[in-house]
Amino acid sequence: MGFFVSVIIRAMDKFFSIFGKVALALVVVGGIAYGAYSFGLNVTSKNSGGAASTTASPAPTTDPGLRPETLPSDMTTPTPKAAKTIKAGLDASSGLSFTKYQINVLGGWTESHSTTNEGTWVDTLTLTKGTAQLKIFQAATGGAMCLYTDDPDFEGPSSRYDSFGEITTSDNVILRRGWNTTDNGTTKGFTFCQKGTESFGQPTVFGHMSLTTPANPDGAILEEVDAMVASLTKIK
Repeated sequence: MGFFVSVIIRAMDKFFSIFGKVALALVVVGGIAYGAYSFGLNVTSKNSGGAASTTASPAPTTDPGLRPETLPSDMTTPTPKAAKTIKAGLDASSGLSFTKYQINVLGGWTESHSTTNEGTWVDTLTLTKGTAQLKIFQAATGGAMCLYTDDPDFEGPSSRYDSFGEITTSDNVILRRGWNTTDNGTTKGFTFCQKGTESFGQPTVFGHMSLTTPANPDGAILEEVDAMVASLTKIK
């Protein structure tokens, strides 16, 4: 009887020894799994919190320090909207071959308009922005041909320009803003000429038109001037 009891006791000792090792292994594996799960939750929480996220924010598409002339072509500054519409010019009663007109003046430009009659009618509109000045002048003055590169010389009053930009007004009047690239001095002059049947000449139907700018004018200023000139409309 004592023998059988001894055998049973040894068997139970062996069983509990194996069971203890298995239980210990399960506890270790479970602890590792729980730790990994908790770590994952912590990382997710940090990433969703914004301030603790390690994801880099996208770089801004525009450097606010860039000047307009250095912006990419698809990010050019828009042309300012017209601030006002001004009416000027002389009608047929003046005895001159000009027309009354209206022009859209862009924001940032100031105007000066005067009409006098001291033996002859004179109407002057001057638009100014900084040192740039656009002048439209109606008076009893002579005219001249406007010649450009490859145009033959003309026997009579004429002015020659080696560069020009073409503008079509609201009334389909075709004008050219002409200039010479070799101008010297601190200012640069531009003259507007109107297309006739076969050639260009001045004055235009709106009057003698000229533009004065610094020697190296800002391209944005020239675009604004051309936009205002393109808005010219004859008043009947």
